[in-house]
This record gives sequence, structure tokens and C-alpha cells, in this order.
Amino acid sequence: MSVPSLLRRRALSLLTAVVTAAGLATVPSTASADVPTLVVVRDLLLRDNIHVTSSHDEDSPASWLNEILLSGTKGGLTARSYLKFDMSYLPEGVIRAATLRLTGLGAPACGPAVGEGVQVRRVTEPWSGDFLHWGNKPDSTDEDAQIATKGVTTQCAVYPDQVEWPITDIVNAWAGGADNHGLVLQSPDESTDDGLWAFSSWGNPAGAIPVLTVTMDVPSAPYTRASSIASHEDGADTWVAGLTPRIQSQVVDAAGGSLTAEFEVEHDPAAPGQGSGQIWTATSAPASSFGRPSVLVPAGLLEDGWRIRWRVRAHNVTAGTVSGWSAWNSGTVAADVPQISARQVVPSWESEGSTVSMSLTPELRATVTHPLLDSTRVVFQMAYDPDAPLQGTGLIWEKTVLDVPSGGQAVVTVPDGLVDGGLQVRWRVGAYGGPFQSGWSDWQKLTLDM
Repeated sequence: MSVPSLLRRRALSLLTAVVTAAGLATVPSTASADVPTLVVVRDLLLRDNIHVTSSHDEDSPASWLNEILLSGTKGGLTARSYLKFDMSYLPEGVIRAATLRLTGLGAPACGPAVGEGVQVRRVTEPWSGDFLHWGNKPDSTDEDAQIATKGVTTQCAVYPDQVEWPITDIVNAWAGGADNHGLVLQSPDESTDDGLWAFSSWGNPAGAIPVLTVTMDVPSAPYTRASSIASHEDGADTWVAGLTPRIQSQVVDAAGGSLTAEFEVEHDPAAPGQGSGQIWTATSAPASSFGRPSVLVPAGLLEDGWRIRWRVRAHNVTAGTVSGWSAWNSGTVAADVPQISARQVVPSWESEGSTVSMSLTPELRATVTHPLLDSTRVVFQMAYDPDAPLQGTGLIWEKTVLDVPSGGQAVVTVPDGLVDGGLQVRWRVGAYGGPFQSGWSDWQKLTLDM
């Protein structure tokens, strides 16, 4: 069976800075002299790890549930540990260094050099942790193999401790086209009785999973995607919500760095009678790669009914690079939003600028009209009157009415037992439809009396 999804999620949570951009190549290439590069450090995703010993056979195969990885020879027992990392998430660039790092849990002795140590080799055949035993273990090559001799035991001053292997050449071989069947940890000479090393696996409760860190020079190539503006789609028409809409876009660069989004808004050439050329441009605050910076169009620039269009491009401030402009998007500015009118309290009458109801459970009513949509969502709020602070403060009650037809009346009833007689409150209404909202109406005072 494969590694459970729970362990996979746990492994993912412990890795840092994993690249998730799709379609990025792993083949190293020398960057053009005129393309700035940034240093990128990635921890590769661990896909599988398991140890197999000479005692494992078809009837008793190795188990990926072990919390440790064993390597070496002792008392006639030989052990190897297999690990597989995912290279597909690396961006295109030049690999400068790669280091395999494991947490040592035990060794024949302490110190920086213990016996022959443990050798890391490149595996040359496919394998699976689902059914692995000594008889079907994959072959490997000693080409570019590396040995670490650091020893750790429970009696050492530092426990647990990290053991590292520089495997830059192995990772470059994978990036250059060699099949990535993973790595094997084994004794450099399995004919000797040099002892066993134990390392933490991804099943260890301590969470000290094996890590392969790759350092690269990655050419900066910023781009934007998923650009959007507050709007409503009505068939083939796009209505931009209000005179001060917010525009945002995702900015991405495999090289990392600090990125900004530059936005431009101009008159749509399809409506030449409304004006021409640029209306406004702005650059967002910096964000990291895959961030979603945004800007707000200032008041006083757009007019109701204007046809406008907008686009965006990404800047990598760290590398000094810039993307091309995105395609234009266009829409019609709709300053009109849901309109609230005919607010009423039933039953009630007006007295000295305040509404008085002889019921503790009156109806609150409002008529809502939307210029673009057939229906809206209407929200009623009731709060304590700040002019009568001794009675209470803050919100008392809120009620939402769904699917109110445009031009129709929304009605709610104050719940029985909510308030006492003589209470001074205030109430207001807000209406929402698509990305458009009316904003809250003014507060209206109300005295609830018997």
C-alpha cells in the first residue's frame, strides 16, 4: 500500500518553501547573460522512505510504517534505506548545491568519524515501498556517491543530531535526464561488520523527516495571472462595481523576490465619445511570489456609464525585471448600486424626529431597487441608541432577507421577547447583489413602547 495521506500531509507541513507553480522545468540551463538570476533554496518533497534488511523476504517484506531508517551491517544483518524525492517542483535554473540531511538517532559510536560511515548512492531501478524485500531491492550506482561518518548515540552530548551528505552531482544527474529512482543509504562495504546507523523516517512522531535541500540560480521571469476587478457579469456585458473599484492580480516569479503589480486603466476605444487614453495608473505594495496585490481606483476619476479597460504587469523589485502587459479587460462603470427607499416601522407614528411604535414586535420594512439584478439580499440591523447609553450599547439584532425582487419590499418582524418596553433603539438597512452593495442606510431612531 502507499503512504497514507495523513503522513503525506504531515510531511508537507514540515517542509519549507515548496514551489507549487505548474509547468516549470527541472533541467538546468545557463541563464542568458542579460537575464538577472536570484538564489533560490528549496526543500524537495519527500515521496517515500523505507528500510529493508537481509531478513526481509517475500513472506515478510519491509514496512514503511517504521519510525526509523536503518543502514549498515551488524551481526550478519545488512540494512539499506531507500528515499525518493520529487524533483518536478523545482524551477528551471542552475543547480549550485544539494544537501541530503537526516536526523541521526543512533550509530555504532559518537564523534565526527565513526568506522566506514554511511554511503548515499543514486538508485538506478524503480522500486516501491508497497512490497520491498531483500530479493527485489533495486540496483544503484556508486557514481557521485558520498559518505558521511558522523556518529550519534543516546549517550552523546548532542542528541538527536543532523547528518549531511553533499549530493549536488547526483541531483544534477537527475536534472540532466537520469531517471529519478531516489537514493539508497548503505554501508560502503557490506562485507564488514561495521555496525548499524539509525535515522528518523517520516513516520517518526518527532517529525524529523529526511530533507533534501537544493540551492539554485533561477532566472527572474515575473508574470501575472488571475487578475480581477469588482464586477458583475451579465451575459456578454461586464459591469464594474462603483466609481472606486478594487483591482487585484496574482504575481508570480519562480525566482522569488519581492514583486509588485502595476495596473493601468484607460478609456475603452470602443466608446470614443467618452474620452481616450490613460485615466489612471498605480503600482501596488510589494508582495511575495504567488501573492495577490491590489489597488483601489481613487474617487473622482471614473464616471457612471463609462466604458473602460484595464491591464496589469508584474515587477520583480529584487531582480529588476518586469513582465509584459496582460491582455486588456473591459467593462462598463456602474455607479448605481441597490437603492433603499420607503423605510417604515409598522405600526408606528412620528414624534419629535423619532419613530415610536406601540408594539415590541413591529415590522421593519424597506423597498430595494437594483439597476442591474433581478433580486438582492437585504440585511436589517437594530442597535441600542447611543443617545441613551444607560440602556445598553452595541448591536441587538440582525436579520437577512434573501432574494428580494428589485423594486420589491423586504419585511422583517422584531422577535418577541427581544426588547423591553420604553427602549430607545436605532435601525438601518443594507442591500447586496452580486459584487454590488448599497452601503448601509442612515440610522433611524425608534422607541419601542407598550
